Amino acid sequence: MGLTDKGLHPTIFDDYRIETVDAGWLQERVKPKRHIGLTAELCILCRACEDVCPWECIWMLAPNIVADAESDEVMTLANTASAVFVIDDNECTRCAICVERCPSDALWLGRTSA
Repeated sequence: MGLTDKGLHPTIFDDYRIETVDAGWLQERVKPKRHIGLTAELCILCRACEDVCPWECIWMLAPNIVADAESDEVMTLANTASAVFVIDDNECTRCAICVERCPSDALWLGRTSA
């Protein structure tokens, strides 16, 4: 039973200060210094990560979207891969729901060195 159900009211504080938060500070504090990684050999292309992402920032795209990459290694990968896995790093909050959902453990959450 909640406080208000008993006729009691929670204490309301009014001694706070409203300040502008520095965007750089907020980004460092809110986003953990982690990244989502993919072990391509384990991926079964089920697209569960796309379906479960609450921020809609994961995509599996056709490899032909890669054209004229500066790196020969990237072009070789694009020409031999079944899909291109993309995460919008600006939108991803590293909530790791995709990692939890991945049925083949292809996705993992790692720490960044910086």
